[in-house]
Amino acid sequence: AFHTMRSMLLPVLYLLGSEVPQADTYHAISTGYGGLLACLGGYVYRRPVLLTEHGIYTREREEEIIRAKWVIPSFKKQWISFFYMLSEAIYKRAFRVTSLFTNAMLIQIQMGCDAKKCRVIENGIDYDRLSQIPLKEEDGWIDIGAVVRLAPIKDIKTMIYAFYELSSRMENVRLHILGGADECYALVKQLDIKNLVFTGRVDIVQYMRKLDFTILTSISEGQPLSVLESFAARRPCVTTDVGCCRELLNGKEGDNFGCAGYCVPPMYRDGLAFAMEKMCESRRRRIRMGKSGQARTKAYYRHERMISEYRKLYREVEEAYGRDWI
Repeated sequence: AFHTMRSMLLPVLYLLGSEVPQADTYHAISTGYGGLLACLGGYVYRRPVLLTEHGIYTREREEEIIRAKWVIPSFKKQWISFFYMLSEAIYKRAFRVTSLFTNAMLIQIQMGCDAKKCRVIENGIDYDRLSQIPLKEEDGWIDIGAVVRLAPIKDIKTMIYAFYELSSRMENVRLHILGGADECYALVKQLDIKNLVFTGRVDIVQYMRKLDFTILTSISEGQPLSVLESFAARRPCVTTDVGCCRELLNGKEGDNFGCAGYCVPPMYRDGLAFAMEKMCESRRRRIRMGKSGQARTKAYYRHERMISEYRKLYREVEEAYGRDWI
């Protein structure tokens, strides 16, 4: 079935190849279909190809397919193999392959990417835009924020269940979900949770003033910008132990800035509730952790630093291919 899928794909690729716009280089931000088009452009026009993975796309699709009810069980293995085939194609074709953190790079190498191609370039945020936000004044409430997009992989339901458990122990807590979905609204109504707010679209910078700390309950992540933005605003985080979250909270080797939050296994409701409760107990602890997170973000995760690293990457391409590639 795998070989049949590949043979069926070849005529489609032939047609797509003539539709890929000509460029000086092709820089994909994932494997999968985006990486496939980058490979096609590089092949047709004899141009260099770069890959930056924000997460490990193939592994994320694998998790999604395993859980999916809409995929016939007998086809799941072939469908997963298809995505591994796509990642293998761009890993082989790319001049450089970058990731957001070291463990992701090690997974890329484990999946067949040549270690000599691999680089780590961390995410960067507009630190100055967020670092001047004042801390929320004490008002008798502890306000928790979740900046999320509408996707099952963010596991908002587990967040809601964990907050339900927390609110049964503490009366002065509120959860603000900056996003949401119909299923989430129905669950909140079913559990009769009073102190939970779905904010809809808001200005993150302004809304951060209302929050004491933030929470992320994803099943899978790369290097979440929401955590970095929370840190820049001196808000510590409770996160699941996915992607780069533990490294963001505790720092890399040689990082002495201190702990910036709590990390628990994904889908662990009781653990999330306990971590949130612990964070709620002490304003002094939240302020200390928030300062640690802000200092770490300022040192490693500024937008200017990220842009500088990508410029170095493009200069590597120029040196390897000569100026005629531009």
